[in-house]
Amino acid sequence: MFNKTKRILALLMALVMVFTLAGCGAEPEEEISVIVEEDIVYETVGGNTTSGDGTTSGGNTTSGGTSTPGGSTSTPNGNGVNPEDYRGRTVKFISTIDPAVDESGPVVENFEKEYGITVEIIPSGLDEHAQKVMGLIAADQSPDVARSNGDFPAFMGYLQSLDATKIDYNDPIWNQNIFKMTTFNGSPYLCDTVGNIWAEIDIVMYSKSLLKRANAYTPEEYDAMGKWTWDAFFEIGKAVQKVNNNKPGCAINSKECYYHAAGGSIYKLKDGVVSNGMDNKTVEIMSKYSQAKKDNIVMEGKSVTAALMEGDIGITTLHAWSLKKTGDLKNGKWDDYGFYYLPYYDEAAAAAKQRPVTGIFRGWGLIKGAKEPVAAGIFLREYLDVNNYDVGGTYISPAAETFFFEVNNIAEYSSFENYNPYMTYIDMNYFITGVKSGQEIYHAMYYDPNQVATNVAAAKGAVDKGVKNINEFIEQQLNSH
Repeated sequence: MFNKTKRILALLMALVMVFTLAGCGAEPEEEISVIVEEDIVYETVGGNTTSGDGTTSGGNTTSGGTSTPGGSTSTPNGNGVNPEDYRGRTVKFISTIDPAVDESGPVVENFEKEYGITVEIIPSGLDEHAQKVMGLIAADQSPDVARSNGDFPAFMGYLQSLDATKIDYNDPIWNQNIFKMTTFNGSPYLCDTVGNIWAEIDIVMYSKSLLKRANAYTPEEYDAMGKWTWDAFFEIGKAVQKVNNNKPGCAINSKECYYHAAGGSIYKLKDGVVSNGMDNKTVEIMSKYSQAKKDNIVMEGKSVTAALMEGDIGITTLHAWSLKKTGDLKNGKWDDYGFYYLPYYDEAAAAAKQRPVTGIFRGWGLIKGAKEPVAAGIFLREYLDVNNYDVGGTYISPAAETFFFEVNNIAEYSSFENYNPYMTYIDMNYFITGVKSGQEIYHAMYYDPNQVATNVAAAKGAVDKGVKNINEFIEQQLNSH
């Protein structure tokens, strides 16, 4: 593995910090994080991490039992692979992310120098990605590696199993969760590493100044009281609404995020089979959103990031990507943003510390017809290892950097317990599912709460159609190998 650059060590030291909960006079003691730079890898120790407003984020802090976010510092020589045998080869990577303009540029360059393997980048737009890869395969011009970003089940049309890469599935760097979710006919199709810099886990972000003006509790303060729930999220929106010209005070970046974070699901994927995830809890979840919309608490019809930056809302859900300087809030007032975990569904879940984890379902895989599968495996192992990245200066603040890795590394995500990603994302897979999720499923949230039950019943039929189409597509792809 090539030489590491300077790393950030997050030492969660037992320093006591006293802060006053607004309006209630409580003064709990918490731990805070101290960031120091060392010539070592990132390590998380202890129980809490500093959030955006200087208070501490409670909850889960693990790195899968390992000392680095990636989970390992081993080399990609598993299963008898000798990287020296692959010098002079070329790996073709079709990517929606350009290494020339982001953090992975130096990683790709160092990989090429260390291993003597050339990486050829084939650019691709997010919306056209699956169709473009499948077109190249049909033309016998298959790239080797692709990133799947929310396009399940489309990736089954252009990826093969990872077996041909000869990567070591037992290497602790790998997120076993993704292997489990994408195993078909006994072999995984997507890989991802624990704690890498491409986190698509969802979080909340808020305006510290606007919440202060509204005399609203912050998410951290609600959590300290055991009340950080979706009801609390909407209460923040209501408080901001009162002091902000009656504008809706909160927003949600996608209905997929809200619904799955609340413990619901549209499509469930287990043991390679998709099923209808809409259950008895669906009406309750959607009714809560519908009521907030009826009360003009939730903003719709505008970019949530623009609304947060312009002071139109006080709090919103966003991808953890927004913690980066190049993320959604790159033109915002970084000092004003607090950030925290998604709300629990209710106080019972909060008491049990069943922290919800959702986000875009994504990973990296080997393309059908790949000419260099083993070299591709060597590349993926290094490209996805966070220890090969110089993360210093990447995030909007040192606290944001700490929290980014914290939220991307919590126990529920790594151990598959509460991870509940949305299987379809912004209708990217309509050409397979045949279902417009906004019009046929999430429309139930748009009406009066009393109408939600009727609309959910109709939506279940649409989901049944999608389930049938998805499973047929997967079976067709597996049988075509």
